[in-house]
Amino acid sequence: MSSPKPKHDFEIRPTIDGSDTLFAPQFGQHYHNPNGALAESQHVFFKPLRLIPDLLAHRPITILEIGFGTGLNLLLLADWVKRLRSKSDIRYMSVEGFLAPKSTLLGLNHANMLGLEDHWKEFVGTLTQASHDSWQSFGDFIPGLTVDLFFGSFTSLTKPPVAPNIIFHDPFSPESNPEGWTPDLFAHLREWSTMQTTLRTYAASTKCRQAMMKAGWVVGSAKGALGKREMTLAAHSAEYLPGIRLVSPPKTSDGVAD
Repeated sequence: MSSPKPKHDFEIRPTIDGSDTLFAPQFGQHYHNPNGALAESQHVFFKPLRLIPDLLAHRPITILEIGFGTGLNLLLLADWVKRLRSKSDIRYMSVEGFLAPKSTLLGLNHANMLGLEDHWKEFVGTLTQASHDSWQSFGDFIPGLTVDLFFGSFTSLTKPPVAPNIIFHDPFSPESNPEGWTPDLFAHLREWSTMQTTLRTYAASTKCRQAMMKAGWVVGSAKGALGKREMTLAAHSAEYLPGIRLVSPPKTSDGVAD
């Protein structure tokens, strides 16, 4: 007989910019910056590097998100597609270990703020975790934007259906969810991506950046969101981090870069 799955509670809380976030007592963390869930996601995941120019140019885009959470990044992507009238063919693949109840996801105000209530309600209605530790396709969220989800832990994550050219790295912090920030995970993400892939994350700690560099990523620093001093961008090559201040690898005891 299998042991019962642990219960995870979620509380909807407003943030200063008017958008909701969730608070997860088991992690002791909000899903987003309390100063603004929507504003933080825009700053960290959408404004850096080439995502918006690619949408404007109608180029194909494949995104891998580590931490689906409330689905806010999916909603923001759909909003950008609509606003820019982009004809990009988009594959959105996301990983989630503790999916919030449907009632909680529908209770958040993100879809209402972005005018995507009907799309969100239909999408949430299809969410099931019948197949754990494997990828599931959920079809089009809006025309041209296809969604795949992986329900399971980061340690059980398998290769995504297609190679991403953009990675949204958005798990809980390294302190509360260390398995989301290991060199092994970052090595898998690099192996599964293309030479042109870029990664972006809100985190900026020395430890998480060292894990990325150990896995072979070239790491850069950018201005953080909503009072945070820094965030992190990464790529296979510095060529794909134009204008970004690069972070030097840590030095060994003999003064040579590791």
